[in-house]
Amino acid sequence: MIPEELEQANLPAWTRYGILEGYRGSHGHGTYIPSTEPNSVDDIDIFRVVVQPEEHYLGLGSYLKTQEHYETFIGQYDVLVYDIRKFMHLLSKGNPNVHIFLWLRPEDYFKITGAGEYLLSHRTEFLSQKVIQSFGGYAVSQLRRMTHFEYKGYMGDKRKALVNQYGYDCKNAAHCIRLLATALDLLKTGNLVVYREKDGETLIEIKTGRWTLERVKEYANKLKMEFESLAPLSTLPLSVNQKMLEDVLLKVMKLAWKEA
Repeated sequence: MIPEELEQANLPAWTRYGILEGYRGSHGHGTYIPSTEPNSVDDIDIFRVVVQPEEHYLGLGSYLKTQEHYETFIGQYDVLVYDIRKFMHLLSKGNPNVHIFLWLRPEDYFKITGAGEYLLSHRTEFLSQKVIQSFGGYAVSQLRRMTHFEYKGYMGDKRKALVNQYGYDCKNAAHCIRLLATALDLLKTGNLVVYREKDGETLIEIKTGRWTLERVKEYANKLKMEFESLAPLSTLPLSVNQKMLEDVLLKVMKLAWKEA
């Protein structure tokens, strides 16, 4: 069910044509820590993929329209919206943050239209070695950031206090481990396992400062070594088939317009 706050929010008109909506972030990963907990630094992260009306793409003056990405906070929700063309472009680049939208548990989606269902049915075909390398690159950057941090604007007072208390950014550390573990699952199974059932408790322990920095680094380096040994053996294509991508995009858009 779409949260009531989102239904009633004054979002830009173009963001309302959702074909696929659900959780992202810690809810999707199964590592959410409620705000009532002392070490919680989590928002409730929501995504939406939209197909705008046909005239947006084909009508007079459509070349002037640039609505393709929108993010805002509504109460406790961090809402991220992508136009379908931007979303598909990011898929083709192997961006892990959008690929995971297609691999959630069924109960973590709020809305799946026929167009959204068709998009989901092709999720395996969107995978390539670009996704694997992106996961590895993101993980290494998080490994560096957890100790070479700056107090960025996105950090609330609570998160800054946790960094001071534990001597490293626990949330970045958990991101690092999750990214590496997810990449390893992809290499071993060919699937993106977003909901971290088997290691979710470990990730929560790290995120709440129950692991020392040295323990985190040791575990991260172990996963990194395994990743580096398996990545060259991947049988995924080097990149996504662009003709397939274009065909799926057009079909999704036509289905959405038919359903509107």
